[in-house]
Amino acid sequence: MKFIGSERIPLGEESFVDANIAQFYDEHARRFMGPIYRRFAAKVAGINPVGKRVLDIGTGSGRLAIELARACSDWQITGIDISEDMLKLARQSTAQGGLAGRVDFRQASAAALPFADGCFALVTSNASFHLWTDPLKVFQEIARVTSPGGYCVIWDNLRLIVLSPLLSLLGLAMGMNASQRRLWIQAIHSSYTIGEARAILRESALKDARVMIIPGLFELGIEWRKRLEETCNLESDPPKA
Repeated sequence: MKFIGSERIPLGEESFVDANIAQFYDEHARRFMGPIYRRFAAKVAGINPVGKRVLDIGTGSGRLAIELARACSDWQITGIDISEDMLKLARQSTAQGGLAGRVDFRQASAAALPFADGCFALVTSNASFHLWTDPLKVFQEIARVTSPGGYCVIWDNLRLIVLSPLLSLLGLAMGMNASQRRLWIQAIHSSYTIGEARAILRESALKDARVMIIPGLFELGIEWRKRLEETCNLESDPPKA
């Protein structure tokens, strides 16, 4: 039997750039990930960063961005994703929730963020880290766009040393159909262990980030605060907003 944790099987962002996949993913997120989004939003709402601009990386169909806007009424949320089909769904949900004026979505790569240096007080991401082709470049971009004293909070799946069939049974108990269980298990196979995440971060612009297991969820958590005096040493001029 194959163990989760024994081998990482990458799953690229391009797997989600498709209208049918976007609809499928949004339904999965709506049915099964709402509690995680709300807990994430409640967590970051307590940070109270200096500044109200928030960037959500890998926002997908925008459900976390919407929960962030609901949790803090004075925050201005920007969500980015490489899939325009995902963002169409995000804009529809935001409009239906009466939040169109406070949540903005832009098509962009996490490895080349189209924003000026230091313009976000908080950078968030949920269930996206495992899809990044070049996480070091993404962490460099996060460090660049985060304002001095600002924060970054990332949650993702955690690859644990457990038998794969247990995940399928758990998904079945949660009410997932076969396709939804397959998506979930693929995501976990492509995710990182705590040790792997720490090794990547040690080589990154977020080298002093805290890495942990989120209690009760068995999710990977990363928390980082940019020092007030910190600036980024960039090799080239970043894209500007």
